[in-house]
Amino acid sequence: MHMRHVLIASDDDLTRAWIRSPLDGLDVVVEDCPLAELPRRILGGSVELVVLDGGRNPEALIHAVEDAAAEGVETRLFVVVEPDALASLRLPVRIPSDFLVRGSSSEELAVRVRNLLWPGEEVARQELIRVENLTLNLATYQAHVDGEPIDFTYLEYALFAFLVTHPGRTYSREVLLRRVWGSDYYGGSRTVDVHVRRIRAKLGAELSRRLETVRNVGYLWNA
Repeated sequence: MHMRHVLIASDDDLTRAWIRSPLDGLDVVVEDCPLAELPRRILGGSVELVVLDGGRNPEALIHAVEDAAAEGVETRLFVVVEPDALASLRLPVRIPSDFLVRGSSSEELAVRVRNLLWPGEEVARQELIRVENLTLNLATYQAHVDGEPIDFTYLEYALFAFLVTHPGRTYSREVLLRRVWGSDYYGGSRTVDVHVRRIRAKLGAELSRRLETVRNVGYLWNA
């Protein structure tokens, strides 16, 4: 599973907040816009899912997403509608789509959105770790900062993920070598220092402060 870009289109602040909340548990970057800006935002960026506040009359808004798809934009559509809109609701056939009736649970919204974005690629909530603007996906061995992927090597990722999943505990270089590199590694323990420097450089100034050096001992991740 990898990071997806989601656009919430609604004129109501409470609706945007209600939709956004369950999405925080998914590997997504979320933006929002007023309904009037929907066509421009779809055509102007890489929106992989539109979550549309369709209200009682979603037809014209759905057509706007269909028109964007006809221009070659690859996206998906999730529509939130009022109960009395169900009788006339017609979802597009050319775009992967689903809908939810307002008043349904946040959990159902999250499940339906996840199935649209990653059909057949389930990920458990505990496999996503978020720290400030960092997302660490333990299922796919990926890390993102502000939605942008970090270009870790395998061992950089393995070392970083080990420390992040064991926060607040100091590990010596020797222990890290055994746990990350394996018991059959015969290189010097200073290779850990090299990898930590590279990780810090890729994390940036703010996040790298959490990867602390414990003098004469080793390293810890301060959550």
